[in-house]
Amino acid sequence: MDDVPTDIGEPQEIFQDAIRDIFDDPDGNYEVLDTNLSDDPFEPDITVMDADEWVFTVLCYYIEEVPSHGVLEIFPKTFGMRKWVEDSTERPAFLALGVGGTPTNPEVLYFSRFYNFPDRIFEMERNKDLMINWMRPEFFDKVIRDEFDRIYSPS
Repeated sequence: MDDVPTDIGEPQEIFQDAIRDIFDDPDGNYEVLDTNLSDDPFEPDITVMDADEWVFTVLCYYIEEVPSHGVLEIFPKTFGMRKWVEDSTERPAFLALGVGGTPTNPEVLYFSRFYNFPDRIFEMERNKDLMINWMRPEFFDKVIRDEFDRIYSPS
């Protein structure tokens, strides 16, 4: 793995742990099945199952400072590789993108299906609709429920 570039560091791991803790609630709607604390960009960071036994994955990325120009670079070294993480109707992949603040309490949090982040360049202002409230776990639930309703509802 020495030649595989990495976007993982201590702040990333702390942020990933904070996201995992949101889904690892024994009294909640979710169960964490697996975490990937390695630098392998081809693997999701967190695999979760909900109460209905639907499985989804979460990729986590934290950016320490809010850029004044509002343009972020997501997984600058490994974005293309991370697009290989399975994202299908059977196992949707979501991205938790924390910006500013601290890894355990980001100033801004974006959470959406990974395909809504088509490029490593991300404009914060243009993508406000992907922002959720970090302090309210039910917002994670709403994004996930809406996606599963979209996937499984008859058209």
